[in-house]
Amino acid sequence: MTPGTGVRRRAHIDLSVIRSTAAAAIASLPDCTADLRADAYGHGLIPVARALTDAGVGGFLVSRVEDAAAIADEGLPVEATVGSRPASTPTGALLGPELFGLDADRPSAPAMRLEGEIIAVKRVPADRGVSYGYTYRTARPSTLVLVALGYADGILRVASNKAPVKVGDSVGRITGRIAMDQFVVDIGDDSAAPGDSVILFGDPDRGEPTVRDWADALGVAAPVITSRLGRRIERTYSA
Repeated sequence: MTPGTGVRRRAHIDLSVIRSTAAAAIASLPDCTADLRADAYGHGLIPVARALTDAGVGGFLVSRVEDAAAIADEGLPVEATVGSRPASTPTGALLGPELFGLDADRPSAPAMRLEGEIIAVKRVPADRGVSYGYTYRTARPSTLVLVALGYADGILRVASNKAPVKVGDSVGRITGRIAMDQFVVDIGDDSAAPGDSVILFGDPDRGEPTVRDWADALGVAAPVITSRLGRRIERTYSA
């Protein structure tokens, strides 16, 4: 399988989901501050800050002085504080992962949909080793697809042989070790073609795995998964 170039790596963020989740929280907690550290948990600091300002959030917690300056440069009428999440904040006064659908204890709609692209497809026999170290072998003749996302994009290597993904109409899982720029999915007897999309996580109403599904499969907190996503992944937004 030969990797392609100029491939699609995209995280789509639905700002309306973030706004509506924040508005629901503000209805009972009007003085909320939003935790936007780690580039708003990988969702994009400035677009998310604008959406939350529209929703009525009155302040932000950010990771760096540069982040606070960027918010001020945008002219947003909110206070941005630099620091760590304060342990003394009353429950619910500081909104964080729940704004993005990342908190299993306070479930809300997911805001991010992570999409990769198939760059190669290959039919292989049974007992074919997959990726480095052959930690996965095909149980029967199968079709393997190569997806252009890897640990260089912030996809956690612990997701190897564990994380669910949607290829076409079917949900499978990453098979074999995740490489720097790609991973493999065994889709059995299903069909696929280069250029097809693969959804790593997104909207359960579309039959897609969620980031909380990834968290459960990996044993890693959902905010860690989205916060690690790299700059090579294009962020796109809908209002």
